[in-house]
Amino acid sequence: MSSQSIKSSFRLLLAKCLIYLKRLKHVDYSVEDISQLIEPHLPTSFPITVPRGDGRFTLSQAKITMPFNSNYIQGELLGGIEVTYLGNPIYRAHVILVVQAKPYYDINTKNVLLTDISITDIQMLNDEYAILKDTTHLISLFVPSPVLSMVAGTMKTAFNIMTGTTAKEAQSYLQVYLSGSKQKVLEYHKPQIESIIVKLAASEDMQYSLDSNDFEEGLFIQYGKKVVVEKGHLRFKF
Repeated sequence: MSSQSIKSSFRLLLAKCLIYLKRLKHVDYSVEDISQLIEPHLPTSFPITVPRGDGRFTLSQAKITMPFNSNYIQGELLGGIEVTYLGNPIYRAHVILVVQAKPYYDINTKNVLLTDISITDIQMLNDEYAILKDTTHLISLFVPSPVLSMVAGTMKTAFNIMTGTTAKEAQSYLQVYLSGSKQKVLEYHKPQIESIIVKLAASEDMQYSLDSNDFEEGLFIQYGKKVVVEKGHLRFKF
C-alpha cells in the first residue's frame, strides 16, 4: 500500500471516529462555493409566449446569499425580456427577480435539490436597455398602411378593424402597449417569467449529485443525514 493510500485510509478512519463521537457534526459550503456551481450555466435563454410575435427571457446573472438567521438560499437574478413582431423589436427590459428556496438532500439518489421555491419580488430596471415602441408603430405592423390612412378616428377604431383578421389574444396583448407603460408589459409577462424560474430551479439541471471520489462528499454519501441552511452556510449534517 502506498503512503498516499495509507494517508487516505487514516483520514477516512479518523473522520468516521469523529462522526461516531459526534465531534464532526457537519461540513459547510459557502456562498462562493454555490456561486461557482451556478456561473457556468449562465447566461441561459428561454422562449416566452407572445401572441403572433416572438419573445425571449434571458437569465444573465445570479447573486447568491444565505441570510444569517434564515433557513433558505436567496438568489437575486438579473434577466432581460425581448419581444419582437415581424422582426421589429417592440419591447425590451432588464428585470431583477428575488428567488428563495430551501435545500433538500435525497438520501436515495444522493442528490441535493431545491424545494419550496418562491419568487418574492420582481422589478423592472429603467436603464438604457429598456425600450417600448409607440403604439402607432405597433398597430402599423398588423394593419396595412392604406387601411390606416382611411381611419380618421382613434386607435380604438383601428383595433376594431383588426378584429376580423387578428386573433383576440394578439389584440388583447397589443392593447397592453397603448398605455405606454413598460411596467404594464412586464406585468403581462410576469407569470411566464416566474414559471420559467421556478421550473428551472426545480429541474435536474439545478440538482447537485454528490461525488463519491471527493473525500468530504464521499463521507457524506455514507453518513450524511440532511442538508440545511444555517448561520449563512449550506450545511451538510451527519
